[in-house]
Amino acid sequence: MKTSLHILTLLLICTSLPLYALEPIFVPLKIDGPAQDPANNTFWYGPFCEGCAVLDVNGDGHLDITCGVNWYEGPNWTKHANYRGNADIMGEFVNDNGEYPVDVDRDGKMDLISSGWLTNGVFWYRNPGDDKTEWEPTKILSSDQTEGLIVEDIDGDGDSDVLVNHWGPKEGQGVTWLELLDEPKFAIHVIGTEGDHHGGGIGDINSDGRKDIITPHGWYEAPEHPAKDEWTFHADYHLDDKAEPGIRMPVIDVNGDGLNDIIYGYGHGYGMGWLEQTRGEDGARGFKDHQVEDSLSQLHTSILGDVNQDGNLDLIIGKRLRGHSGADPSSFDPLGVFWYEIEDGQFKRHILSYNHLPWYPGVETINPPPNYAIGAGMNLVCADVTEDGKVDIVCGGKSGLYLFVNRGLPPTAPMVK
Repeated sequence: MKTSLHILTLLLICTSLPLYALEPIFVPLKIDGPAQDPANNTFWYGPFCEGCAVLDVNGDGHLDITCGVNWYEGPNWTKHANYRGNADIMGEFVNDNGEYPVDVDRDGKMDLISSGWLTNGVFWYRNPGDDKTEWEPTKILSSDQTEGLIVEDIDGDGDSDVLVNHWGPKEGQGVTWLELLDEPKFAIHVIGTEGDHHGGGIGDINSDGRKDIITPHGWYEAPEHPAKDEWTFHADYHLDDKAEPGIRMPVIDVNGDGLNDIIYGYGHGYGMGWLEQTRGEDGARGFKDHQVEDSLSQLHTSILGDVNQDGNLDLIIGKRLRGHSGADPSSFDPLGVFWYEIEDGQFKRHILSYNHLPWYPGVETINPPPNYAIGAGMNLVCADVTEDGKVDIVCGGKSGLYLFVNRGLPPTAPMVK
């Protein structure tokens, strides 16, 4: 009788324990990084490019990675230097705030769109289709204080457009999106000056099937004809300008109530959260701020992707290294890159990489440059880079260019036979 009771008790305990899903294993692969050469003013924290993209550069059927003026040929990541310009070194920075593959001239070869924050302009770079010819730049927008870009189909015509983000307002500029035409050419649309600050996103807020534009101070409602009609601004929330929301601010239904919400991370201060879209009894829209993290900072970029391939979108986000050259409050906190499962208003954090900085002011020449202290830069890429059916993550930052290789769910096969 006692044995039966013990068995019954054990069964009750076991069935009451939470069931944990298997977690994919990611192996960080260092592709390139900055040189530790203090005599020439280069350190492990830069200069190195913080933008990256994944595309087939040379048309050999394998995906490659671009990062600044260099591209890395897959699958072995052979470095090809100085294939394009306009990514100059400026102190510990490279003048590049993100890279995005788009077939601009519709010739079947992926081109590149990028811009720099420290000089004027947004450019597209034509892919010549070989390994030797330098990619020709074409300026598509004169833009100062350009903090980042979001490349996505804004007008619903099936191709990629460009949302330009500025770190602060400037006379003569505003919230701007670039419409890709057939020539190839981009039409410039300035939809307003409200919310033209650090941080932005794209997503359907009001469930009308159109892509709205998200700012730190509210959102622009897309009209029926985005390239012709007026966009309406809704000042429904206001995020902290001093902490500077990141780029991008993903739009997704966080709590499963049928209304899309907004996720944000602060790019130059502490915190990550989400703005819950609410509706009053009269149908009035509101947003309720929920904090997810208060001990992580410089979460300058994020992206949505199905990391564990369960059919649901996850959030990938990470800490940038020395975004303001060490002047941000978290400059010497640990570096980290994370992904979050999102379900019923909850965010479950998973660590891709988390390392403390072995560098402090005054000892740059003493401590060796670290490997696998990985920081997220200006844009992240979530794609099947290794072409094995599993989603990988590419991360460019001032500490180097890294590929998180998805080894799949455990048990995993040996890497060396």
